[in-house]
Amino acid sequence: MNYEEILQYIQQRGYRLTSARKHVVEVLCQNSAYLGAYDIHHILEQADIHVGIVSIYRVLEMLNSIGLVQKEEFGSGGERFCLVNSANQHAHQLVCTKCGQSKELGDCPIRNLAHAIESQSGYRIQNHWLRFFGLCPHCQSEEGFKEHPPSVF
Repeated sequence: MNYEEILQYIQQRGYRLTSARKHVVEVLCQNSAYLGAYDIHHILEQADIHVGIVSIYRVLEMLNSIGLVQKEEFGSGGERFCLVNSANQHAHQLVCTKCGQSKELGDCPIRNLAHAIESQSGYRIQNHWLRFFGLCPHCQSEEGFKEHPPSVF
């Protein structure tokens, strides 16, 4: 969904389009990474847009309750949010637990596993996604981690 479609969806669910809601949705539309309330607050402040952190949390919870964002727990990093869209419905991603940056893995690495599960269970799998959580190369360098050997990704 694009920005205008999201605003329309919010209105259809009976919510008013406040400036805080519009600004938070705009930030989420412009960023594919998982963002926390403080990340959004910082982005808005840099643009000289002032929305209170409590308002941002309320908007994120409202968006989550109507299914527009996906909430992930990032350990000590708290909750972060990302817009749900049709591309994310069948996604395979690497997600940094520190900065929230995500990277798509490309082709479905578990297609054969999904078919085997269908055969064994009798279920007809309609959808799946796979996420690996860890530290991206940038955050590793900040934390002083040694490089790992190259991988297939």
